Amino acid sequence: MALSALLDERPTGLRAHVLDAPATDSAGEVSSPYEDLVSSLLEGSGADLGWLAWRDNAEGVVVRRQGISVLPPSTIAEFPDPPLSPLRIVDGGSWAGSWPLWCRDRGILSCLVVPVRQESEVLGSIGLASCRAGALDDLGIQRLQLGASLAIQTRRDELRLTSLRRLFDEVSRTLENALAVDRALRFPPTYRELARAVGESLDATYCQIAIRDARQVLTIRAAGGHRPPRKTGSAWPLRPLRRCAKALHERRAEVLRFSRQDAASEPERLALFSPTTKRGVLLPFFAGPRTQGLLILGEERESRCQPLSAERVAILELVASRIGHIVRISRRLEYERMGDRRRQRQLTVERQRLARDVHDKIGQALSALLVQIRCALAEGNAGQEALQVLEHTASDALSGAHTLALGFRPLERSVAPLQEARAFSETILRGALCRLVWTEERTDGQVAPRAMREIANVIKEAVTNIVRHAKADCARIRVEYPDGRIRVTIEDNGIGFSPLKARPLSDGRGLGLIGCSERLARVGGTFDVRSTPNGGGTLVLIEARTA
Repeated sequence: MALSALLDERPTGLRAHVLDAPATDSAGEVSSPYEDLVSSLLEGSGADLGWLAWRDNAEGVVVRRQGISVLPPSTIAEFPDPPLSPLRIVDGGSWAGSWPLWCRDRGILSCLVVPVRQESEVLGSIGLASCRAGALDDLGIQRLQLGASLAIQTRRDELRLTSLRRLFDEVSRTLENALAVDRALRFPPTYRELARAVGESLDATYCQIAIRDARQVLTIRAAGGHRPPRKTGSAWPLRPLRRCAKALHERRAEVLRFSRQDAASEPERLALFSPTTKRGVLLPFFAGPRTQGLLILGEERESRCQPLSAERVAILELVASRIGHIVRISRRLEYERMGDRRRQRQLTVERQRLARDVHDKIGQALSALLVQIRCALAEGNAGQEALQVLEHTASDALSGAHTLALGFRPLERSVAPLQEARAFSETILRGALCRLVWTEERTDGQVAPRAMREIANVIKEAVTNIVRHAKADCARIRVEYPDGRIRVTIEDNGIGFSPLKARPLSDGRGLGLIGCSERLARVGGTFDVRSTPNGGGTLVLIEARTA
């Protein structure tokens, strides 16, 4: 078998990508730092090609001088294992060894090869080759050794840049997805939601969010990740936790490496971390002059406990800063909502005052006039036709006054439907001399707008039925939020009725219960009425999903 065939079948140790050296600088083209390095070595020599190849299959490069066609790319892109010391191969010398055989098989008559070392480890080779004998001398060895040093530095920078890119990608996912400001503006998150989002995004075993209060007590408000060690609500005085106090005072991260020799971090380890935690990070954040807290990260995996770089600590501080920013936004939005509710309550009070004035002054005067007209009609002291006209006019005026009074009652459209239903209930029940007891649980969850509108309409219908039929003097309405649902209970102490006998009449009366059931069915809810006649009262149960 021919020698060239044997060389083609022999496995090679290194591979590289082949490029042609540009004749002139090409504006706008981006080349790799390895390509620039090899091109600079090639330009100052008599070589036809130069290369840099790595042992670990990392991206290497082969640069050929323009116009060289005697060296096929398929043969020069593969190299033997790197030599342990610099080699100079010339035509007429010994052809023993892998590198001389590699040169002979490819028609290379002059070659310089230098190992690329990092400390005592050989990582690759860098070299120059020519198809002309005597084209390269020992000065090229020195230039290649300098190039090998630059290649190691470039490789180190490339690896660091790759690590920073991975870190940036991780934090970008956290900031843009889990801690996105635009999402916080639409749906202000709770501490629990923030901790869960951070725990799912950052590469840590668990995380906790702790807040310092005015009494200098540090309280865990939320936790995320895999098996966080402390329950929400756990609290400790800040004074003995010196590393926590230092992080808050100096406004910079504190990295804790737990070991038997590190007694300074023992209070934090006992208070905030699990017994198996290998490393902890305390990251301060500030959401205003009165709200200061710590994002606490714990790592239990030994394989992830390498020393933290300054860049990663800075990125984690950016994540903590974003948490403080979102908490500040949430607080401001909550203050604005509280102000809106306060202004709406003031508006409601003013509307109710106007409604009472219309009812008491205009309504009472018209009612007195209407009574007098009816008395005159009954006694026959006035012309029948004239009095009937006056009665009709006064009755229309009284109805208009009532309509005007009720028109002052409803709230603006921006007010929640449940608040509007409460205001309606208070108004109509007060007019029927029926006392209202309204109880509502507070919740951080949100009910779908359509479901809330339907529930509010059903509450109004149920209250209207109490006024029309129940003859009750007390009604109780309770709003609860059990297990992702909203439940409304409406109860009165009226005369009651038999639900089985409540059938719609031909004139349309009695359709209210059917309409309520249909309304709730459209949003996946239920409507149930329980009542007994002869003073048993009535109980209405309304239930629907919150989302």
